Amino acid sequence: MKKLLTTMVILFYSTFAYGIDLIVPASSGGTYHKFATIIQKDLESKGFDVNIIVSGNCVLGKKLWQDRVRAIMINSEATNAVKQCTVDITKQNYVHNFFTAGWVIVSKTNTLGEKMGVVSYMKHIVADLDVKAVPYKNTTEVKAAFLAGEIDSGFLTTGRASSIENKVELINTMSDDKGDFADWSNNDLTLNYYILAKNVDDKILDAVKSNSKMQSIAEKKSMMPVTYKSVRKQIKYLKRNQEKWSK
Repeated sequence: MKKLLTTMVILFYSTFAYGIDLIVPASSGGTYHKFATIIQKDLESKGFDVNIIVSGNCVLGKKLWQDRVRAIMINSEATNAVKQCTVDITKQNYVHNFFTAGWVIVSKTNTLGEKMGVVSYMKHIVADLDVKAVPYKNTTEVKAAFLAGEIDSGFLTTGRASSIENKVELINTMSDDKGDFADWSNNDLTLNYYILAKNVDDKILDAVKSNSKMQSIAEKKSMMPVTYKSVRKQIKYLKRNQEKWSK
């Protein structure tokens, strides 16, 4: 009888203990994974059971999201713009926008020059500019190439560009002044890192939103999130950017 009661208690706990999956729709060690780890540690410090699942790529990330009953996923428009990876953003699953990265074109002079460094998956973003796009793995490599003189200009996040001295900023996509880029189709491009969730308790979602380390990163990296009071407007903003990121 005692053994039966013990088994029933274990089954009861297993059924009702609140554990959630935190899905990373990308490879291990990347930006998504780093942000997810910060969120996981914060939630665990508040008593929540969180399991990070690194999918390896956004296609598997989408499948994991579809298969899980209860989950949180960190995402961005650049990832969600890939057709095979798109997880529709709705009023029911949208939670919070952690970061908004504006983009800056920096140059040695007041012109683009002949070669501009860009993250490889963003080549289509600058395709309509009169310059040869030179692809790199990430913005760190673009910055290094710019400083080394391998390229004449670079397409960087505002945070990355702010640390470069003696450069000319030709445009900041988050500025109202578009200058010579008034006709450029992507002159208002931003990249947002946001959270989606399904069947997750409001207490956990509130804890996710108030993560102090993520807020500190946003301030330090000049990536304070663009937010709207209306969820409908917030989703419209993200989807508009997603369309710009799509190939």
